[in-house]
Amino acid sequence: MLSLFIVCHGVNPAWAQTSWPGGKWQPYPAKYGSMLIPEVSIPMSDGVNLIATVIYPTDLATGARAAGKFPVILAQNPYSQATKRGRTCDSNTRGVSPGNEFFVTRGYISVSVCTRGTGKSPGQYEYFGTGRVAQDGKEMVYWVADKLEGSNGIVGMAGCSYLGFTQLFTAALLPRNSPVKAMAPFCAGTEQYREANMGAGLPTQTISLRAKVFYDIVGKAAGDWGANSYKSISEGGEQAYFGDYWKRSTPGIVVGDIAAADIPTLLWTGWEDQYAMGAQELYTYLQNARFGRPLYSPMKPGDAVSGRTQIVVGPWGHGGGIDNNLQLLWFDTWLKGQDTGVPDTTTPMHMWDATAKQWVNNARFPMTANYTPYYLDASGVLSPRAPTLAGSNAMVWAQPNLPNSSISYITAPFPAGATLAGPIGARIHASTSGSNLVLIASLFEIAPNGSATKLTSGYVVGSLADKEPARNWSDAKGLPIRPYGTFDRDRYLTPGQERAFDFWLSPRLASIRPGHSLRLLLSTQTLQAECSAKSVGVDPCYPTAVQQKSLPGTYTIALSTATPSLVNLPLLPPNAYKARGGGAIPLVWHESGN
Repeated sequence: MLSLFIVCHGVNPAWAQTSWPGGKWQPYPAKYGSMLIPEVSIPMSDGVNLIATVIYPTDLATGARAAGKFPVILAQNPYSQATKRGRTCDSNTRGVSPGNEFFVTRGYISVSVCTRGTGKSPGQYEYFGTGRVAQDGKEMVYWVADKLEGSNGIVGMAGCSYLGFTQLFTAALLPRNSPVKAMAPFCAGTEQYREANMGAGLPTQTISLRAKVFYDIVGKAAGDWGANSYKSISEGGEQAYFGDYWKRSTPGIVVGDIAAADIPTLLWTGWEDQYAMGAQELYTYLQNARFGRPLYSPMKPGDAVSGRTQIVVGPWGHGGGIDNNLQLLWFDTWLKGQDTGVPDTTTPMHMWDATAKQWVNNARFPMTANYTPYYLDASGVLSPRAPTLAGSNAMVWAQPNLPNSSISYITAPFPAGATLAGPIGARIHASTSGSNLVLIASLFEIAPNGSATKLTSGYVVGSLADKEPARNWSDAKGLPIRPYGTFDRDRYLTPGQERAFDFWLSPRLASIRPGHSLRLLLSTQTLQAECSAKSVGVDPCYPTAVQQKSLPGTYTIALSTATPSLVNLPLLPPNAYKARGGGAIPLVWHESGN
């Protein structure tokens, strides 16, 4: 159950090879041994001493600590495990911290700190965000730079998931030219409510971590906090909406401060990660900030990009596939000043084509401005031509394996294939016999023999469908690419009254193979087996008590000629990107982006 959540380092042999592009840097073997110093006390300004594990390089011949000073890789780690010394947040705990012997044996000092109220660190437990835990992060940076024995004053931050988010909130408090010269906030993104935990306002698989998992992987204080949070959400209380509680832990709100710190940032996500959209949004916002563009706007063709912010989007879920050599390349570049070519790339997005199974490079997100609306027809056709006759389809709020619980629309085959590249918008005109609805849109690639490959999905809750216009992304026609919801309160629907619902499907890069079609499936619930099979995910799985009362009903999809329902596809020609094959992630290739 925890495997996707906690496996956050190590080489994935399916793609990680020994041939590295660019020719200026190659992986290298260990140069040092390692020496672990447990329970190092780091004083905070409020009198609390946080507990850290420090690992030093050692001389391979003598076993003594290596002479000289070294840069430090800092991880703020809440995940603990029971040991003979009690609960500890050692660098190798559960595989979530990157500051392990791999980096130490290549000339870095590792510092893994138990965050406040976790492991052996005292103090009140606090979820990552803009509060005291962020101030702790800032103070840790200066302590390891100025006070840690053996430190040369240069600091990198690293880690996945919780450890990724703590980096972002620490960076938001750091000035330009701080000791932090690089960070790698993996498995993290701009949003906490949207996408990962509450998606479009209906709790996802990820929310179950609060109820079931925090006790085991963090400790009792975090578990009690998680249980109380889960209770508020499941009962439809304050935390079921995007208010102050969620704002405190939303990096997108402080992304301007993160950008102002000017720290080279390597992002990491996967197409199946619950932060797939948020990580690519974070890439966009940091690139926008560097070049003085409106912070929250989509990137446009021709917008300048910098190799100081890069992202890897791979074929995995949360915490999967992370490669130590790639992190080493990043830290050697920025912490040791090695000439690797990494800063010079013109395509800082390194992306796995999910169906062609190969790496490609890109520069901008959204990946294209060329969107093609495909319209829903009552006959079950999905077509680039708007319907000429009005019609409708209906379905009921029910599990998708029950009768009348879903509707399917399919395109004609693409004779030469195509490339699907980026976030996908939807505009569905619908009404309900009740006071609320939920529409789930899933997109599949369909082979000539009828076999289906799921590409992506997204959803909308009718009572939470209001948008923040300044943050919406639309194409040149005004059709949705990435709508941005407010989620501040329920605004219930009038039975039988039709309205348009705009929402997004999670971004993908996928080659549609020649002769294959696309199918859009509209449904109202996620299969319970798919909910219980995952500990993290973005599917709408656990309606709140309030939603369970308001969602039942018959939903009518309106297919009017004047106000057609559609899915807005980022379609490019076949082979739109130059492939880099299945070898190493092409971090330092230089070519024009699309």
